[in-house]
Amino acid sequence: MLRLDTSVADKIWDSWLRMWNEDSDVAHEIISPAGYVLHLPDIGATIDPSTISGPAEMAQWVSGFTGKFDGLRYATDFGPFVDESERRFAYRWVGTGTWTGATGWPHDIPGREAVFVGVDIFQVDASLQITECWSQGAVTRTT
Repeated sequence: MLRLDTSVADKIWDSWLRMWNEDSDVAHEIISPAGYVLHLPDIGATIDPSTISGPAEMAQWVSGFTGKFDGLRYATDFGPFVDESERRFAYRWVGTGTWTGATGWPHDIPGREAVFVGVDIFQVDASLQITECWSQGAVTRTT
């Protein structure tokens, strides 16, 4: 069995950021094809998370979401917090981009900067692929 520690969490997280920032198909490298559960807040969710059960659905959602912004980029604020015995880890992140009017959210005014903050908590399996993600994010500022 592979061991989850801080350096391994950092590698998975770096791939997660690459999935969101550069290539949504990275989902096929880090999301378990045997089963994946995404948890999102009920209010303001852009999708029904139960429709995402594997890497293909995750890649499609990431691509669709990031395509609603110009220059949307995510970066690490701090982390990881690692629970080795439960194979869980978490990071706090910051996302910045420019609104395009595509989300339908009331504060989505084209041309204005959007700033998001959030926390992602991950569960990985024995092969260190992500089987579950709890993601909580919010818009904190528009300019």
